[in-house]
Amino acid sequence: MAENAFVLFDMSWPEVKENLSKIKVAIIPTGSCEQHGPNGTFEVDTARAYEVAKMLAARTYPVSIAVPPVLYGISSHHMNFPGTITMRPETFIAVCLDVVDSLYQHGVRKFLFINGHGGNGGALRVVLSEIRDTYEDAAAAMAAPTQVASDVVAQKCKSPITGHACESEISQCMYLAPRAVKQGTLEKGTIRLTVEEYKNPYGIEIARKWDEVSENGALGDATKSSLEIGEAIIETAVERLAAFIRGFAAS
Repeated sequence: MAENAFVLFDMSWPEVKENLSKIKVAIIPTGSCEQHGPNGTFEVDTARAYEVAKMLAARTYPVSIAVPPVLYGISSHHMNFPGTITMRPETFIAVCLDVVDSLYQHGVRKFLFINGHGGNGGALRVVLSEIRDTYEDAAAAMAAPTQVASDVVAQKCKSPITGHACESEISQCMYLAPRAVKQGTLEKGTIRLTVEEYKNPYGIEIARKWDEVSENGALGDATKSSLEIGEAIIETAVERLAAFIRGFAAS
């Protein structure tokens, strides 16, 4: 078992049983297996979510446990890029709810989803609602580290369109999981939309396949990625999320 951190994949069942009374919050990482242009591997979203979850388990020991990640996400919009694997929304929701139900049976009552893939957001909101409706004594929340540290992202990343395989995501991977970065092939995103088309000022959303958005699958400019940017984003997000977990556990 990792010292001063409860990480399920590092534990035996007797260790879990011994410490269950201390554990108040299960941290559940959700990611994807989808393309990240020439800049990152298919692990980018899952790696970021899982590594943050493990950091949070260490920062909030002994009240939380990081459980294994949901490796696949809702990525149908990326399917025109070879290698992407997607779940149907109903499958993703069912998997997340099964994870929660298993942990609930073991006595855990609070759940925090750390989401590394924006495409999972809508389904996770359904998951939170289902948990609330199903278990009277349970509570659930979700957070995306990039959004939690959005002020730092805005300060450090100046490309007009970011959010996927960009300097923010790739910098985060440089800090958390350098194995997921393709250092030798970093490229600026070849974006097919204007800023106005991508960010409608009235919040109107249009469903698009990702190759309609970007020719090479990336946004932003990953050539501007750095370990320092990644550290600033992640450390800010983890500090804020750890504070939330402590309050969540005590509530």
